This record gives sequence, C-alpha cells and structure tokens, in this order.
Amino acid sequence: MKCAQCGYGCSGHATWSKGKRYSYYECIAKWPEKTPKASPHKLPYVKAEWLEKTVWDDVRFFLENPGEVLERLREQTRDEDEAEKLERLKGDLGKRLAGKQAEKDRYVRLYAQGHIYEDELSVYLADLKNQIGNLRLLLESVEADLSQRAEKREIAETTSMWLATLRKRISEIEAETDEAFQARRQLVKLLVAGIMVGRKEDGSPKIEITYCFGPPSEAAHERDREEMFVGGSQNALS
Repeated sequence: MKCAQCGYGCSGHATWSKGKRYSYYECIAKWPEKTPKASPHKLPYVKAEWLEKTVWDDVRFFLENPGEVLERLREQTRDEDEAEKLERLKGDLGKRLAGKQAEKDRYVRLYAQGHIYEDELSVYLADLKNQIGNLRLLLESVEADLSQRAEKREIAETTSMWLATLRKRISEIEAETDEAFQARRQLVKLLVAGIMVGRKEDGSPKIEITYCFGPPSEAAHERDREEMFVGGSQNALS
C-alpha cells in the first residue's frame, strides 16, 4: 500500500478511545526522520475497516465478473496464423542449419581426400561458422517467441479455471471466523499487486487497486495451500 502523493508506503496503526480500539492506515511521511526526501503534503488517513471492506468488495466483484480480464488474455492467444508461420519458420531454419552442418562435413572430407587445400578449407569453414551462428540466433529467437506464446496460452486457460474455482468457493471464505478472515487475507495477497491511497477533492479518501490477474506461481501455490483452510476443507486454491 502506497501514498498517491509521495509514493512512500502506508502503515497500519491503532489508537484507543473510551475503551474502544480504532485502526487506520497512514502514510509513513508523517515521520520525517523515516522519509527525509518526502515533500510536504496532506497525508492520507484511511480507516482500516473501510479500506479492508472496500478492497474485499472489489476483489469479490472481480471474482464474480472476470470477463474483461479473461477476454484480454484470450486476445493474446488468438493469432493462430502467426503461430503457424513461426512453426514453419522454425522448421525451415532447422533444415537450413542441418544443411550447413552437412556442408561443413563435406568440405572436411574434400580436404581429407586432397581435393582442396588447407587455406581453402579455412576460408570455407570461417564462412560456414558465421552462417551457422546466424541461423542458430534466428532459431533461438523463433523458439523463444513460440515458448512465450505457449506460456500466454497456458496462463489464459489456467486463469480461467482458477477464477471459476474461486468463484464457486467464495461463500466459504466470507464466514465470520478467524479462519475465513485469514483465507480472505491470503486471497487478497495473491490477487492484489498494490493499493494506492489518496484523497478526493473533497478530502475524502480514495484508493486504486492494481491486480495481478494471473494464477499464483507454483511456489506460492505450494506455500499457501497449507495455510488456507476453511471449515476443515481446503480453499479454492487447491
């Protein structure tokens, strides 16, 4: 969570009044010794209860209405013609590379049989080395492009299934229990990349939420699956 004015982080604090605890988030620029380079500005002061409810409501809406995000992911994988061209180019480059390797072997045999001189062989091999190097660079570039396209396609497919699973199990993590709260907290950590806190013209607080829009990494999945249980059953990340 960061301040929209200065970019520094916001931290949580609590105060007590008449026996009641009040929690809030505030820009750390309130403490000049911690942020000597921060320019003076009106610090955002946001009640924790309001912010956390607003963020969760936004996450819930996203889980129930992920269409725009999924459509954007699908658009990245629709250009099948381009993928086919890349596959054909990969095959062509592979054949050309194999041909150059065979040509290199042929020159070495000619030299061994006494049909060409050593200096001629050196010229031929130097030229072939450059050609083979260029072909390998082109082939690596095409393979990297194909790999990236395959990764995007996999992300689109797994994200769709992942969000569908979360949507089905969302009611379980809205229960008023400590376990459900921890599950909501973990889900927000996985989905939300950042929160920008600022103020509207009338002085009231406003927040902007940035999402990660992809399924968690395998490492995150393995770490969090042990932490997120609701009512004795594993949550939607399983």
